[in-house]
Amino acid sequence: MQFDKTHIQIRNRTESELLDISLHVFRRFPLQILGSFLVVAIPLLVLNNFLLGHVLSLEYNLTSFDSLSIVEQEYTTSDLSFKTFLYLQILLIIAEAPLASTLSTLMLSKLIFNEKPTIKGLIKDARKCFWNILFAFGIRRGILIMLGLLLLLFNDDSGSRSAAITFYTITFIVLLFVRGCRPYMLEIILLERPGRDPSKGMTLSQRSKMLHTATGGNVVGRSMFGMLVGAMFSLSLYGAIVFFSTSLFTESGTIESSVFTAQWLFPISCWLAVCYTSVVRFLNYIDTRILLEGWEAELKIRTEAYKLEKRQQLGASW
Repeated sequence: MQFDKTHIQIRNRTESELLDISLHVFRRFPLQILGSFLVVAIPLLVLNNFLLGHVLSLEYNLTSFDSLSIVEQEYTTSDLSFKTFLYLQILLIIAEAPLASTLSTLMLSKLIFNEKPTIKGLIKDARKCFWNILFAFGIRRGILIMLGLLLLLFNDDSGSRSAAITFYTITFIVLLFVRGCRPYMLEIILLERPGRDPSKGMTLSQRSKMLHTATGGNVVGRSMFGMLVGAMFSLSLYGAIVFFSTSLFTESGTIESSVFTAQWLFPISCWLAVCYTSVVRFLNYIDTRILLEGWEAELKIRTEAYKLEKRQQLGASW
């Protein structure tokens, strides 16, 4: 990495500064970041809709609501299906967020240091880390388990569906706790490429422990704050998308299809928020390394050495 040739000045920053810089980075490279992100996010969007689309038509056992009229029972069933779909969709998007930002993280790592990457080159780089990513996120962080539990929702037995949703929620809570303590696992895998043999260098688990525990609760605090910002940002985007879509493309100015909104508009707003938070997470990772590895001090030493070299050249020319 060439610290003296970057689009962002190398120095330690506060969280509010990083949020602001993330917007500037997004404004500076909108097509590159969004394009690399959508390469992975669009297949995940389609996959999630395949796994969860049928939830909107599930029927619930309403024997406890015998006093309700037929209209009230039908409304309650559709309302429960709608809320269940949104609940499962939100948890799944949060779980898949690091996977969706794989290419955008590689893109950022090259753009910040004045390189000109291509999507083909990024995919080639990401393929080298495929098994590490699959093991770290698919198995250890339970994403594959969550996807498997969603397949159980195709079962007609309401008891099986309830058990699947319960274990799905428990798995997500564990995943959220692990990610809060180790938020930069993806960046370590993609950018540092640690090996598996301790005799040949630092392993992934050793590097992760070193990076995440050195600053104490600062990493956890920034991770939780980033999730909060992402949630607020996704709600804001959802409101904006719904407003413009209903204002421009409907005659009544209201949403005719709540199913279309739940299946597409809401997930799209969430994925766009994930794209922004991936930039925030990347800059937080860089900031943590600046603090721990002394990048700022090294850059100052290089600058002074360069000035001294220029002075010596100027003196020799006389």
